[in-house]
Amino acid sequence: MKKRLKLGIIGGGPGSWIGHVHRIASRFDDEFEIVAGVFSRNLKINQKFASKLGINKDRCYKNFKELCLKEIKRKDSIDVVSVMTPPGSHQEISALFIKNKIHVISDKPFAGNLFQAKKLYKTIKKNKKIVYGLTHNYSAYPMVRQAKKIIKDKRIGNIEYINVEYVQDWTNGKKITYSNAKKIFKWKLESKYAGISTVLNEIGSHAFHLAYYITGLKGQELFSQITQYSNKIKFDTNAQVFVNYENDAKGLFWISTNAKGGIHGLKIRVFGTKGSLEWTQNDPNYLVYSNISGATKKLDRAYNESLYSKKFSRIKFGHPEGYLSAFSNLYREISHKIKDKKRYKNYLFPNEDDGLITAKYIDACVKSSKKKRWVKINA
Repeated sequence: MKKRLKLGIIGGGPGSWIGHVHRIASRFDDEFEIVAGVFSRNLKINQKFASKLGINKDRCYKNFKELCLKEIKRKDSIDVVSVMTPPGSHQEISALFIKNKIHVISDKPFAGNLFQAKKLYKTIKKNKKIVYGLTHNYSAYPMVRQAKKIIKDKRIGNIEYINVEYVQDWTNGKKITYSNAKKIFKWKLESKYAGISTVLNEIGSHAFHLAYYITGLKGQELFSQITQYSNKIKFDTNAQVFVNYENDAKGLFWISTNAKGGIHGLKIRVFGTKGSLEWTQNDPNYLVYSNISGATKKLDRAYNESLYSKKFSRIKFGHPEGYLSAFSNLYREISHKIKDKKRYKNYLFPNEDDGLITAKYIDACVKSSKKKRWVKINA
């Protein structure tokens, strides 16, 4: 019988969609066993939820500090902790466990702001035996990785243009007023929880990371315009961003939580000197590949010309596959790296390097929007 890694969970309690996803993903391949956690600030809710998950009462903790300090004293201590709290707490929580030699899987974004991101990055690099995984789950879709390989193989030539859209509607058809905003948006209204920018930390981080993950290109400078919901409801809800990349490629991003009727519209298009690629999360099993010297092709996941994607596919081609499977791919890969003592293999899951780069984009966007001019991304 293969050894399961003992997993502790912080956050993701009752009513948390992302907590539900993480727990499913962790158990998908029988790589992890959830043995400890803290799921709510409310002690009764916390204990009741832990009981439903089959966690012993003595391993349901009041807060993340108690979880860490008590677990490291146990002979059967957790191996890994999974963090799914609001962005503003990611750095503090992750750093504590890393310093105590516990591996970390964190929901995005890497941190609440660039200052926190740089601190966390240094902590991870100082503790080289610790594995840190960041769940930018779109990076684990089979056809995203197929796109990454096509670009790496130079099949679309040198990249010239990148276009990413990630548009959602957080109003769910409701009219937002100053009196009901707190009830609808909850902690996302408060910068101490949401971090430097709500729209950019929550979904912009995915957009920037997807472009970087597929193309491998780093931006040099950008110009952004960020708008808030209203004069009274002050949280970032829409961003339009121009990016100049290191090879003179141009990027255009539209990220919004206020696009009425927008249903998680994540879409990326990459244009090169020899052709282009297009992937849409709402239709994830296909990758549109256009070559300037031939016909446009719709490549199917795990089939014929897309056999590389089969490595990351969990069901046979012709059947739909998506969100939960992608999350599970990340958990499986992180588990394999933790168990791989030599660690010579090149793992594909996002890590602290991806997290810091994304934090730099977000920080530059906020600065650019305030100053109304182009800014260096690493400034």
